[in-house]
Amino acid sequence: MTNLVARLDLPEAHTRALAALLEYIPPAEFLWALTGSAGLRLQGVDVPVHDLDIQTEEKTVYLIEQRLAGSMKTAVQLWESPGMRSLDGKAEVEGIEIELLANIAHKMPDGTWRTYTDFFRLVWVDMHGLRVPTFLLEDELEAYEAMGRSEKAALIRKTLASLFNS
Repeated sequence: MTNLVARLDLPEAHTRALAALLEYIPPAEFLWALTGSAGLRLQGVDVPVHDLDIQTEEKTVYLIEQRLAGSMKTAVQLWESPGMRSLDGKAEVEGIEIELLANIAHKMPDGTWRTYTDFFRLVWVDMHGLRVPTFLLEDELEAYEAMGRSEKAALIRKTLASLFNS
């Protein structure tokens, strides 16, 4: 496990929501990672943050859903598109939308499904005393490329290059 200090801050409202999540679903009890734009931003990718994405595995997503029962807006359910599938639910904490995700898989050109989720490769980011689990930028890059989100992948690649050159 790697530890680092947050390279960019989250908006104040998102920081409050994240602090509440860390209290409601402590990572020491529930295996999860902050992913999406918030996880990227903490690691230095300069992207806007609209919501908080929490990624976990199947058993834990339902435990988190129970823990956030009073805040749930959409129950956890199977979501599928032609190129991706996952378990997905939505909550609202401190006025911020929280997306609960599990079992994310991307469809490969040969028709097989692949996941980029590896909880053994978590990066712990310290943000103003909050210890936040995130995924390695290299893993996020692979996932964004698999989703065909080339603009965000390019931003991650640029951030990685600047980190290695500094």
